[in-house]
Amino acid sequence: MYLFYRRTCCTRSTFDNLELLKDGLSGALVTGLIIGVHEIGHILAARESGIKLGVPYFVPSWQIGSFGGITRIVNIVRNREDLLKLAAAGPLAGFSLGFVLLLLGFVLPPSDGLGLVIDPTVFHESFLVGGLAKLLLGDVLKEGTQLSINPLVLWAWAGLLINAINSIPAGELDGGRIALAMWGRKVSSRISSLAIGLLGVAALFNDVAFYWVVLIFFLQRGPIAPLSEEITDPENSYIGIGAAILLFGLLVCLPYPFPFDPSQLTDMDFNF
Repeated sequence: MYLFYRRTCCTRSTFDNLELLKDGLSGALVTGLIIGVHEIGHILAARESGIKLGVPYFVPSWQIGSFGGITRIVNIVRNREDLLKLAAAGPLAGFSLGFVLLLLGFVLPPSDGLGLVIDPTVFHESFLVGGLAKLLLGDVLKEGTQLSINPLVLWAWAGLLINAINSIPAGELDGGRIALAMWGRKVSSRISSLAIGLLGVAALFNDVAFYWVVLIFFLQRGPIAPLSEEITDPENSYIGIGAAILLFGLLVCLPYPFPFDPSQLTDMDFNF
């Protein structure tokens, strides 16, 4: 998806075409709504658990405006379950809204009757989005064949991507806090190092990954402040929610490896 945004932004200038700014406002509002719901989820969970949060400041992005917010925990969290509730609430809310909007984007026709013309190859950039596209669009989806879609698909996808990045189990990101709450400080520290290492490798090929490696290293690498009590495990239901969030974020970020056109797979098998 990032590559699609980059190609689109590089071919047209907002200053040359004011319609581009007008068209982009709807997308900014949808993406901003998903980010806002994410932050509201954190705020509500913090109030329930007696956790005080600092003022969030938003991470800028030259592709989609913002990659979400960074919110500091001001006081000491009581235990791992409270930390898990807080960390999971934001991605859970953001993923839920983003997923519903993504489904609506695939199902509803474009409001202008034309939609956004894309190459379906862009859907290979996300396992989740590519899988849904294949499931809902079926045989219409073929590599190299232009396809008109509702722009809501890309706007919702952007919101899902923001939540997925914040769910990476590294440093003081939501995913890092979820990992600590689920598995304890020692295991989560190893997972965080592995995640940052993988991001570092990805940064060699993707400047968004490089951006986040730098951001985590300077602002979010941790360590997460000690809790009042870190021995007791959270309830299994909360652990299940945390694991689901980490898995969902992974599905958003991983590429979809299968061809949309079955004939391409047949040709590959025949050539082999």
